[in-house]
Amino acid sequence: MAGEVKFHLASMIEETDWIQLFTVDHRKEIKQLFCDVLHYRTSDHVHKLLRNLDDVHKGKVVIEKAHGNETRVQAFITIVIRLYCHCIENIKLARSMEKFLLPLKPDYSDRIAEELKVFFLEVIHEHHPGAQKLTAASCLLQQSDVVRTAAEQNMSEILSWILRQLTEVQNSISSNDIGKENLSNITVIVKVVLQLFLSCPSTTCVLAWRKNTEDEIGQTLKQILLHLFQILDIETLTADVKMLSGTAIGIYLASAPTYGLSVGTFWIIFSNIFLGSKSHVSSYEEMMTEGEIEEHSLLQLRLGAIAMVKGILACASDDCLAFHSKDSVPFCVELFSEVHEFCMGPLSLRYHAFSLLQTWFTKFLHLVSSEAVQSKDFIESCLIKKTLDIVWLNWDSPVDDVSELASESLKCLFEVWEVAHKEKDWKNTEDPDDFYSSIFLKLRSVPWYIKGQYKVMSALVPYVGSHYILRKYPELPQELLRCLTTNYLASAASDVYKTLVTNQRGTAEKDELLKTWDACWWSTLQSGFLSENVLQRNNINQYWIPSTAKLSPELGFYIQDRLVQRLKDSGTTTDRTWLLFAYLSLSKVIRGTQVNTLQNTELIREGMYSCQDEIRSEALGLVCMSLKKAEPLSETEDALLREVLPLNLKVESAPFRQHLASHLKRLLARVRDGAIALLKSGDSNRLDVSLQFVEWLHTLCINNLVPGGCYQRHKSCLEILSILYETFQYNEKARQRKSFTPESTKKLNQYVKEKGLWDFFGYQSNVALITCLLDGADDIQELAGSLLLEYYAWPLDDSTGPSGDCSDGTLECHLFTEALRMCNSPKPYQCRSGALLCKLVFIKCVKENGWYFTVQSGQWKRGLASATETRSPVHAFLHHMIQEIQRLLVQSQNAPVKASKSSPIHGYVTAVTRCLTECSELLQHNTITNLAQHYFSLVQLNTQIIQTMLNIMARGSESEGCPSFAEIGQALESLILENEEDYRQTETISGEHQYLLSWCWVNIKESCISLGQLSHILISFAVALATDVKVIRSIGDTFVKVLTQCRHRGVIEGCRAAFTVFCSALFDSNNTDFASIPQSLLLESFESLESKATSTSTTRKSAGLPVIIQSIVACERRNKKNELMGISLGRLFDMAELPLETVIDDRHDLPQVHALNILKCLYGDSSLHEALMQFIGKAVILVVEQFGSPAWSIRNAATRLFSVLITRLFGQKKIVGAQVCNTKSLPELSAHYPELIPYLLQSLESALQREITAIDALHPSLFPVLTILSNMGRLDQIDESSEALPLRSFVKTLLRSPVYSLRHLSSAAFVALVPMEMTRETIKELISELTQSTDTNFIHGALVSMEILIKSCSEIPEDVTQAMLKIYNNGVTLPDIVSAQYIRLMCCLANKEKKTARDEILKSVTNYCSGSRRDERKVSKPLTEKACVDCLLQHGCHSISLEVLTKEQVDADVKLYVIEKFNTLVNERRTPCAMPPELLKCIQAESYPPLKSALMSCVAELYMKYRSLNQTEVQILKGIWQQNKSRVYDKGILASAVLHLGCVYLDASFANEDMVTKDVLMICDAMYHLSIRSDCCKLAVCHGLLIIGKGVLRFCQQRKEQALVSSVIKMFFCVWNLVQDNDSDIRVQATQFTASFSQEFYQYASLQCNTCLQEWINYFSGHFWWSTQVVKECLQKLYQPHSIREISGKSQQSKQLYEAEDNSFFSESVFNSAYLFQMLQKMLVLSGANDVTHSLSREEIQVDDLVQDLQFVQEHLKICDTSVISEVCEPLYFRTTVELLLKVKLLVEEKPDCLKDEDLSQLSDGYINIATNLKTPVARFLKNSLHLV
Repeated sequence: MAGEVKFHLASMIEETDWIQLFTVDHRKEIKQLFCDVLHYRTSDHVHKLLRNLDDVHKGKVVIEKAHGNETRVQAFITIVIRLYCHCIENIKLARSMEKFLLPLKPDYSDRIAEELKVFFLEVIHEHHPGAQKLTAASCLLQQSDVVRTAAEQNMSEILSWILRQLTEVQNSISSNDIGKENLSNITVIVKVVLQLFLSCPSTTCVLAWRKNTEDEIGQTLKQILLHLFQILDIETLTADVKMLSGTAIGIYLASAPTYGLSVGTFWIIFSNIFLGSKSHVSSYEEMMTEGEIEEHSLLQLRLGAIAMVKGILACASDDCLAFHSKDSVPFCVELFSEVHEFCMGPLSLRYHAFSLLQTWFTKFLHLVSSEAVQSKDFIESCLIKKTLDIVWLNWDSPVDDVSELASESLKCLFEVWEVAHKEKDWKNTEDPDDFYSSIFLKLRSVPWYIKGQYKVMSALVPYVGSHYILRKYPELPQELLRCLTTNYLASAASDVYKTLVTNQRGTAEKDELLKTWDACWWSTLQSGFLSENVLQRNNINQYWIPSTAKLSPELGFYIQDRLVQRLKDSGTTTDRTWLLFAYLSLSKVIRGTQVNTLQNTELIREGMYSCQDEIRSEALGLVCMSLKKAEPLSETEDALLREVLPLNLKVESAPFRQHLASHLKRLLARVRDGAIALLKSGDSNRLDVSLQFVEWLHTLCINNLVPGGCYQRHKSCLEILSILYETFQYNEKARQRKSFTPESTKKLNQYVKEKGLWDFFGYQSNVALITCLLDGADDIQELAGSLLLEYYAWPLDDSTGPSGDCSDGTLECHLFTEALRMCNSPKPYQCRSGALLCKLVFIKCVKENGWYFTVQSGQWKRGLASATETRSPVHAFLHHMIQEIQRLLVQSQNAPVKASKSSPIHGYVTAVTRCLTECSELLQHNTITNLAQHYFSLVQLNTQIIQTMLNIMARGSESEGCPSFAEIGQALESLILENEEDYRQTETISGEHQYLLSWCWVNIKESCISLGQLSHILISFAVALATDVKVIRSIGDTFVKVLTQCRHRGVIEGCRAAFTVFCSALFDSNNTDFASIPQSLLLESFESLESKATSTSTTRKSAGLPVIIQSIVACERRNKKNELMGISLGRLFDMAELPLETVIDDRHDLPQVHALNILKCLYGDSSLHEALMQFIGKAVILVVEQFGSPAWSIRNAATRLFSVLITRLFGQKKIVGAQVCNTKSLPELSAHYPELIPYLLQSLESALQREITAIDALHPSLFPVLTILSNMGRLDQIDESSEALPLRSFVKTLLRSPVYSLRHLSSAAFVALVPMEMTRETIKELISELTQSTDTNFIHGALVSMEILIKSCSEIPEDVTQAMLKIYNNGVTLPDIVSAQYIRLMCCLANKEKKTARDEILKSVTNYCSGSRRDERKVSKPLTEKACVDCLLQHGCHSISLEVLTKEQVDADVKLYVIEKFNTLVNERRTPCAMPPELLKCIQAESYPPLKSALMSCVAELYMKYRSLNQTEVQILKGIWQQNKSRVYDKGILASAVLHLGCVYLDASFANEDMVTKDVLMICDAMYHLSIRSDCCKLAVCHGLLIIGKGVLRFCQQRKEQALVSSVIKMFFCVWNLVQDNDSDIRVQATQFTASFSQEFYQYASLQCNTCLQEWINYFSGHFWWSTQVVKECLQKLYQPHSIREISGKSQQSKQLYEAEDNSFFSESVFNSAYLFQMLQKMLVLSGANDVTHSLSREEIQVDDLVQDLQFVQEHLKICDTSVISEVCEPLYFRTTVELLLKVKLLVEEKPDCLKDEDLSQLSDGYINIATNLKTPVARFLKNSLHLV
């Protein structure tokens, strides 16, 4: 129907002569616009349409009446009105269409109104109008007075039509035909009823109340109302429909003649539907008849009931809501009991219930405020208690937005209370009312990590005042600060801070505010700035700083001044770093909210050079920030950005790159708008600064896009280019909604062009981006490709004319050839490059310029269409590509081994898919029809490819279609043996096997992705392409086959993505045949599982089986339907509970296992969490039952599902410090999942019927049940409910379990069930039981419980410490694990007790680990000794703890623990400055390597912190070093430790002037070798450098011995490697060393590694330029003769599929070569300035080899001269060529004496010939990019 209407309207647009009303210039444009409006689909397309329509209206396109007549005008009005109605659901588009009628309204208003009326009446005369027409009718009723008048005049007819539509749709729904169209239709129909009731009450609702049975309209209305009542009772309908229906019913009830009738009718209907007084109502009269309600009948908690109550609340008048019923209770008060019951109902209704609660409070507050209701007693006796109860239970609700709604309802309660008690004057009292005080006390009793309390506290502040809260709760600032250590609490706690400061500001004057704020918050804020916790620092700068500065600018400036002062006085480097971070964050906020120039530029510059990414980001953000959106770029900003941006292109941190892009986007928009303003004002000087900056930035990015550049550099540059082009290029077709480029930018571009700047899209830029297409990273390829497609015009050669008629297309043909070559590569990343380049050629050359490509002499050429060619260029191109796929498929089937290397298919498949699905101009209704053949051909080919690959891998397999990896390997190996005569099997995987296996998997994956994208097009354009449902169904079957027959994770994930696209398209389709496919696939999958058709083993995670169910259910959920999810859960729960067969075959999977795995997949999907929440309790019960299964596979699957369910029950595990922050208490858990707690109680009761001391008889449900209970939060009040007391009793019994982990779980569960108020009582009770018990298991469980309880106490109960000390005498006889727990408990007590008691505890602990007690024990107790050491070190008893190291009888494990803990204290600077003698003694005596290395490392750490050793200690170190220095070259951990010790010894020897040169040589050599080993060794080298690096360098400079210089060279390259290491920790450590050499930045807290590398080069070249040995070594390192020829001689086709990359993740060889060149240049200049000559020999330089290398490069570059893509673009070849030329350049500039003039001439000529050919990337690098270093 919709298609016919569109076709008719399209015919009207094309055939009538209405267009003659417009001038010739505008006719084509307007007709195209009307066609676009007719076919609009997406929001982006709408935005584009709106802009085009606005352009037409701005152009004042007027109707030329002189050229028209009445017929044309009528036709035009009809078309515009029909288009208006077609797009009326998009109000902006409809209004834009309406503007076309504005010129006609004065003369043709009647005709326009008549046309609207005609359309509306046409809709109501149709028996089956489509959803679009229904929506249009509904919108017209809402927006048009004409239509409303017409509706009132034809009410009888309209109501009959509505009744017919409702009846038909409801009949379809009742027959389980709940399709998308039916749901859409019923929603719109109910909305129409609602609009009629609203706009025409006198002709609708009023008539329904009449008792005249012969009134036809009244009878129709009653039938409609009956349907509305029934809609409330249909569970399968959406919430939107029910809410609309409830509102319509509310309007009807509110229109009753009397309030009593309105209220009484509501209760009758409500009880009939939702209180079960009538099982089925079939007539309106029956619905209105009061039924008998059973005494104990319960309210049916359903969404329809909520909708009905919400409807009456929204629509009833104040008098109606205040009406007193027969019980003399206001109607609104009666409703509250229902609302409260809804809020305590199931989770699935919780959001709507709390939304209703807020609506009720809004109404009730209004009634109380207007004194329409007097209900003070109700408020105090009922409302407060019930509201607080549901708020406490739901302030951390798992349902989205419920906690916010609960908090809002509490605010309303406060307002209600204030209004009800307005006679009391609270302003003159210091303390608030008991009502508020009780809530405040409740908040104080709750643990700090409960998020909900902070929302309540924010609501409470305005009513009790900040002064009262901070006075009564002095620790609140610190607890709010503590909340910033976790993102979960940061926002809520920050809201409390903001509310408190706001309240302080409102109650204090300006000067008083600063004092008050300083006293309350400055110390807290300062602690946050300097915190060691990264999250805390970041959050205080993200939340508190901005809110403070925005609330009070004076506070912002005050904090800024305090920070500047602290920075001037800052001591440690660490403090300065984080103070700088806070200063920059605050300054950015201030600059963004006030007009403010950059101040303290040196601090900003320091921030820009910082090692910390977040500090650099804030500094850059500060420079780019401005309140004025068009403020021109200042010279200071320009200088700072030019200085630091090049150093920040290569940054590993993705967040930093995102922030950099965001900052630059803001800056460039400001630069653009400022430049446009300056252009108008004529201020050329300031304008020039902005223009030159943009020119510099673009050049910087293009010059950095060189082959061999790292991922980070390329990503940053491409993102900046994207921002540049988007900001400065006006695009009429731009799709962005906001921040689009103004049209005035065209004038700016014209001005810049005249100035010769901003050549953004020249040949060099084009080539640089094309080179990026060859990058191995997907996102680099895509970014470069998107820029080329959107902004660059082709042809590439500098010919004129966008059509390309003046170009022969040589470069384009070359690119197409290279694209097809790469598509034929077996390497996937090259195939992706080829496919993207192929798409680029297709769109730019074939689609836009209409080129044909033909093959001449084996080369692709641009040709013209032949005389026999009837196909368009697009068809010809696609036909050739698809033919090539068919040819490759035949080759693959005939010779798969050969095809896997020479002709893989997936590259071509990807290329054609991208051409067909990513070219927006093809995806139009008027063009896509002609391409149907190509779409269907590619679908068929993909299916054949997948089947071919599956057959190859399943060759000879015994499995039923799902071969194991071993079977796949055997199949491929046998295939290779049959096809390769010289193949020999090896132990490792061969190259042939690699190619074949990768070829199969990649082909399946890429074909699946292709099918997903194609299916989306085929379904979306089903009418235009005449898509057959069989084709779509076959695609679905193919996906299912892959998911059930493959185990490869990459293939499954690729297929998952494609299958999700496929299912989404099906659910979005209005075609019922298409929409039914997901359900049929789902049911078939279940039938297959239940009948064990899928019986083969698909691994323990069920491979792709869960993906099928999950994708279908998740896609359905996105369409706001849960039907298939309900079916799936029912089938899965039933399947999981199937009884096991007597004989289980382990070779086959069990259906129960698949069910559990699929449930795990569903519950793990966050998008399904809300819908599945109501079933979590049932799932937990199912899983706990499955823990007792005799089948291991079921128990394993149940365990995996249980872990997901625990996360869904309690959220992600939150640990702050060592504290586990469990938030959901027993009452909350019971309220959210009411069926769960009784089951847990029942399970524990069953478990305790067995003997708990018999390990083999333990009940299987114990562990999961106790895990759930142990994850609960503490009870905050005594709640001896029916479950709490027995649960606690049962769990306490389990404290004596012989299983260690069970005791720990039981202890945690027991504590969770102890109310806060009973903590002290419970501790005393446990102590009493401890003293009487001899059961060591119970003692251990009780001690663990006590430790947890004591940690939660603010004060220790009396006599607890003394009672525990008495147990000390029995401690020797306790097992190790128990006595260790006892010590941990005593340590916990020591942390809480006062000094006297603490000293007594420490004395007993010291005595416990003394030698005499150790002798008494006879059996070692390592756990106890560790606990003792831990306790003693925590309380500063270092020497006693370290004495343990000297005891021979102590286990090595204990000693290692001591060292580990002591090291932690050293790093925190919590140890004495002096070197403990125990450490050095132990090193001398110890022989166990791990312990010895740990001791040495500890000594090094201590020395690094304090640099303190006396002469005696140095001599001891010397002896240790001499004894162990040979181990420095070992491969174990001892080598790093010996290096550490050697560095300490040498550094101390420098200070004592006792130095041995050969030791220096050994240390430097060891550093160099260790710096290329493991990360652990590299970190050891970094520490060694920090200890001794400076001393060695100074020593070498003083002596200048040749041997020492060689050590310096090794140190130089050692640091060079470390500063560019992949590991960020290693880089940070290395930069700490190199930063200390900087002369320019010596005062800065830290330096970025990119800066440090340059500073290291500057230092080294500035201090060792005199050394010939250094110069020779660096020259040799720069380039090795013959290298370029060796690289070129290698085969391009390696036998291995995957090769090692030339660059590491972070290092860039080509830029490193430039750095080395720069250093050599500087050294040679300094040598010349100081008259120092470096003697180089001809043999050392190997000049003849260099000349030959130059000649080879020249010849090779001639071949590649016209090629954009060539071997030179390969990073290794490119880098080696650059190195050769840089070395030649140095020699030519230096002119060494050993070289003849002829040599220099040859070198110079070769260099010039290569370096001046700017068509090669090498020459461009030397010219444009070399200066970047």
